[in-house]
Amino acid sequence: MTLSNTAVIFGAGPGIGAAAAREFATLGYKIALIARTRSTLAWLVAQLEADGATAKAFVADAADGDSIDTAVNDIRVWAKGDPSVVLFNAFTSQPAGLTHKVDPAAFSRSLIVNAGAAQHLVHRFAPALLAAGEGSLLFTSNAFGEFPTGSGFGTLSAGKAAMRSVALTLAQDIAGSGVRVGILTVNGPTARGTDFDPDVIAAEFVKLHQGTVDGIELHFNGASASA
Repeated sequence: MTLSNTAVIFGAGPGIGAAAAREFATLGYKIALIARTRSTLAWLVAQLEADGATAKAFVADAADGDSIDTAVNDIRVWAKGDPSVVLFNAFTSQPAGLTHKVDPAAFSRSLIVNAGAAQHLVHRFAPALLAAGEGSLLFTSNAFGEFPTGSGFGTLSAGKAAMRSVALTLAQDIAGSGVRVGILTVNGPTARGTDFDPDVIAAEFVKLHQGTVDGIELHFNGASASA
């Protein structure tokens, strides 16, 4: 099976998602952008196209599996095949609050957005990558995934820990297949012109995709990343 030279950015916001889209576009990939709101995507598509890239917006809610499936099918039609790069960058930090006070339904929705959607995306795209024996499945994480923190961050901690578990177990399951799994753990708030500049961070995803680093996880602690 031959994969399309397409990179999917699931959770294409104005920070890391947009920077990753630009980074892969410079490598010649067509960019499929997925987010919940079309207005968020429109400016990014226009920006990429202005720079000479091929990009298209696909609307999906990470909490809605049916909308994810629709986006996946539409991407396959547009790209004329399955993508060779899939980056899961979606997350929600809501609801904030003490773990024992968060509404259970809201907590469950957060788990779906942060981790369930990641597994859903992998379930849909991994078979084609495995059949081709190449490509990458990438994930954006943060310190809460490794070091759960309360005081209002219990929900986000649970979601990121679960997402990280999806990625780590996936890496074990498909080891030796030729498909790379990569986690980029960003341990700080992102902002342009700082040590956590999204454009600098995005370059680390390429290293994970190309397999030029040891292991499957990079930790970005400001200005550079380490295994």
